[in-house]
Amino acid sequence: MDPRVGRLLEVHPHGLTTAHLHRAGVSDTVIRSQVAAGVLLRLRREVLVDRRVWEASPPWERHRLRALAVAGSLASLGTEPGQVALSHRSGLVVQDLDVHGLDDEVHGSRVGCGRGHRSGGLWVHAPVPPGQVTDQDGIPVVRPALASLQEAVVHGAECGLVAADSALRVGAATPEELRSLVDLSCLRRDRPAARLVADLADGSRESAGESRTAWLLHLLDIEVECQVEIYGPAGWLVARSDFRIKGTNVLLEFDGRVKYDDRDVLMAEKVREDRLRELGYEVVRLTWADLATPGLVRAKIRQALARASLRRPA
Repeated sequence: MDPRVGRLLEVHPHGLTTAHLHRAGVSDTVIRSQVAAGVLLRLRREVLVDRRVWEASPPWERHRLRALAVAGSLASLGTEPGQVALSHRSGLVVQDLDVHGLDDEVHGSRVGCGRGHRSGGLWVHAPVPPGQVTDQDGIPVVRPALASLQEAVVHGAECGLVAADSALRVGAATPEELRSLVDLSCLRRDRPAARLVADLADGSRESAGESRTAWLLHLLDIEVECQVEIYGPAGWLVARSDFRIKGTNVLLEFDGRVKYDDRDVLMAEKVREDRLRELGYEVVRLTWADLATPGLVRAKIRQALARASLRRPA
């Protein structure tokens, strides 16, 4: 690694621009050689990041790195009318909120006025009200409630719900705020998706996996209660379940772990489920892979409902 590039990466850990490099006396020839050597990775013509950091990062962190790197290259970035603030999932990840899906484009929105454009991995969207823009560590971003609805409009209601639930969970938005924003002109591209997210969002869901499970259950037209506490005959709390199908003793649990490395954790889960079954409950455990196969989930739930109808509490 060229020592000048190394020092700049320490100063700008989220990415460099060619202007940063030129200011440090690094020529275009050296920049190309550092890209060829695998030191730098070019995200846009004038935007580069540390390739080692990029390759070690999960997808959502890569989008955060991309968003911050591109934001640092925008002369139009700011909170004044006509300037650009990070929005949609780009604004959400910078504010440490959950997103679902992959996207190689950085999203921004005009502040108050101005026209959008889309080129070179940057999509600048329709203007948002200036009051919906805030500052996150020096980066102008659209506030979480509106950014979640923007996410629904562009990437679909499931993505919007993951973001909105996350914002509600950490207190970065309120249900009333979500509902009050639905009629903004910047959401007209797919207002029904924004309205659906405002109606379905629930901050009691504890993870992106639970939000995606809730979305799938909505599509399957299965009504559930969230975060249900189950008590034994003596009044002791036995478990808290992610979901219970309304009017039944069928519990749904989202399990985001690929495998259990800790045997004690595995045994504790088994004991918990055995106790629930003794109380007359059926437990359906869903994984990331299950969420991609709605027909399988429906079949699992139907089988559990059939078993539950035959059960009697011990």
